[in-house]
Amino acid sequence: MMVACDPNHSCSIPRDAVECPDDAGVSPVDTSLLCRECARTGHTCCQGHDIYVTVKDCRRIEHHTRQHDFFEFRGCTDAAYADQTDDPLWRQFVFRPDGSRRVLKRHPDGDCFFLAAEGCLLPLAVRPLVCRLFPHTYSARGIDTAWDPECPAARCMPGAVIEAQIAGVASMDAAQWHLQLYRELVEEDRVDENWTDL
Repeated sequence: MMVACDPNHSCSIPRDAVECPDDAGVSPVDTSLLCRECARTGHTCCQGHDIYVTVKDCRRIEHHTRQHDFFEFRGCTDAAYADQTDDPLWRQFVFRPDGSRRVLKRHPDGDCFFLAAEGCLLPLAVRPLVCRLFPHTYSARGIDTAWDPECPAARCMPGAVIEAQIAGVASMDAAQWHLQLYRELVEEDRVDENWTDL
């Protein structure tokens, strides 16, 4: 797999998976392998991060997997993440009074419950909305122009390549998922969390 790497940014994707050209050219990207490569090498957004899920995310996942023990309520250990002063809707609807929020469970090594060697086990249409939006950064006001620096590809590749070639971040899809995420957030206080579809 060859990906273009911006020589001005550090890149945590292994050297054998990345070609950093001296010029501004863009090498072709095999997007079917990019997230899998991150998973294989231990440099992925699915490792060591809490992945927030809406109730409707949980329903979609449960319907697809026929499992219901894949999420839990956990407090936030990242003070920067807990400080959501720039996004009052997120602060109001994601965090419970005790400071916890609904997140996917993780394996003891920190990997997401649905992460395998080949990448995410969930099809794109079933993945949590925050996963589908990644590496976009956003708030209730809209989607920002910057990419999330936690994404190895975003540190290595020009923005145009990310926008055009990494599955799940096309502008039109991202805009739709962003609206859906915030719509689901504001519905959080009106749902029964004791549901089960199994």
